[in-house]
Amino acid sequence: MRIPIAIILAGALLCAGAVQAADIGALTGTCDGCHGPGGASGNPDVPIIGGQSTGYLLKSLESYHDWGRPCVKSDFRYGDTTREPTDMCKLTENLDEQDFEALAQFYSSQPFVPAKQPFDPDLAAAGAKLHADMCEVCHTQGGRVAGVGPRLAGQWMVYLKSALAYVPTAEHLVPPLMERKIDELDDQQIDQLLNYYASQQGEKP
Repeated sequence: MRIPIAIILAGALLCAGAVQAADIGALTGTCDGCHGPGGASGNPDVPIIGGQSTGYLLKSLESYHDWGRPCVKSDFRYGDTTREPTDMCKLTENLDEQDFEALAQFYSSQPFVPAKQPFDPDLAAAGAKLHADMCEVCHTQGGRVAGVGPRLAGQWMVYLKSALAYVPTAEHLVPPLMERKIDELDDQQIDQLLNYYASQQGEKP
C-alpha cells in the first residue's frame, strides 16, 4: 500500500533501473539524484546512505525489491530535477543481486556526512539515556557505528521519525526485538531519541 507522503523509509536508496552492476556510474547516477552525491543527502526527508554498512544497504535494497518496505513517490533533488517522481520498489524491480551488491559496496565506502540540523539539548540529553538503555546493543557507540543496525547518529530527524512510524503498522519489517522496543516508546520518548541522534553532528564515531 502506497502512502502519499514525500518521505522515504529506513532506509532508502533511490537507484538506477535495469543496468549492469559493472556500470556503477549508471547505477549510482539515479541514486544520487535523490540521496545526493555519494549518498550525502541534504534533504530532511531523504536518508543519508553514504557510510552505512554494506550489509544494511544490501538488505534494504532487497527489501524494497520484495515490497518489504513502503515505497512512496519522491522527487529528484539533484541533477535533472524535472525527472518524473519515482519510488524504490519501481527502481529496484529490474535490478539483480549483483546490482544490489555493487550499490551496497559503493555507498558503504563513502563517508557518512552528518546532517546539520537544529535539535533540543534537553530532549537530546534524555534521549542519550534512552538510547543507552534500549538501543545501544544494535546501534553501538551512541548510534555512531554502522554495524548490526544502521548508523543513526547524524541522520535526518524527519526521515527517522517517518521510518519509525511505519514499524508499528508492519509496513516496515524490522527484527522482532526492535519492533517490541518501538512499541514500548511513547511520542515524547521517540522525540527524545531523535533529538539525541540529531545532536551528533561530527563525522567520526
